[in-house]
Amino acid sequence: MQVSKSLPSIALAQEEDSVEDGSDSVVARRLHDFFSEQGLPRHKHASQLAVILGLSRSGAFRKFQDASFSASDLQTLAQHFQVDISALLSAEPALAVPRIEGEVQPARVLVGSMALACTATLGALLQAGEHCELVATQQGVEWLIQPFATNTGTALRRRVLQLVITPSQRALPRIAVLEDSRDLAANMKEAFEASGFRVELFGSAAELAQRAADAPFDAYLMDWWLNGQTASQVLQTIRRAQPSVPMLLTTGAIAAGHAGEADIVHVATALRIPVVEKPFRLALVISQVRQLLEQAAANR
Repeated sequence: MQVSKSLPSIALAQEEDSVEDGSDSVVARRLHDFFSEQGLPRHKHASQLAVILGLSRSGAFRKFQDASFSASDLQTLAQHFQVDISALLSAEPALAVPRIEGEVQPARVLVGSMALACTATLGALLQAGEHCELVATQQGVEWLIQPFATNTGTALRRRVLQLVITPSQRALPRIAVLEDSRDLAANMKEAFEASGFRVELFGSAAELAQRAADAPFDAYLMDWWLNGQTASQVLQTIRRAQPSVPMLLTTGAIAAGHAGEADIVHVATALRIPVVEKPFRLALVISQVRQLLEQAAANR
């Protein structure tokens, strides 16, 4: 009885050991190499493959012998070892990601004029005469990450050992522009879109009112005087439909004598709409619309 019980295990050991002389398939050889890089002895490769793919040990052994690895098999192996499939088949050994020792802190990093949220691994304080490409200075509860040469203040600076930025994913804000001057409207569209907005132009209040009813916008930039009529009615319609939506009113009608200042002040005050007189600087108008959007988002 003892002999009969030991025979299967002896046969299996011989089967696994014979993998040494297995298939010459490039894929099979590479998978053997990969398993060895993970610290598995050669005679255990078939056993490990059986566990990962849910096979019998003899079935796993035959896969190595026949090199019968499907795309699904490779995907399962890659997910198990948390590597890309190319790492399984590459002739180069998989490189371990070095562990970076430091204090992980929420931070912001300046990219041009934008301050992007990030996670920074901070090292020791930077001493006199020392250099690090990126340095961190504390700004309230967060850290501000800047290039060494940019940060010229006297605040204590810490080394930045690693920086992880996860860019936010969002749809661009939709802006409706009501303006009867085609040249000005075209300039506004170009400037707003270059600043990260989607813009739709309207030459009549009725057209804008219909479009806003079907698909409300994130913000509205509207001229007060349009072909002999004021935008008072459409302003009130949109404010009723979207009580907190950012709206900005532009006008050159006062200087041109087409509208009374008191009328504009009355509507702007009642509907909580800032007023910008023409001619205006597009950069300032874009900045104001952006601020109104940020305030609206903060109040939600």
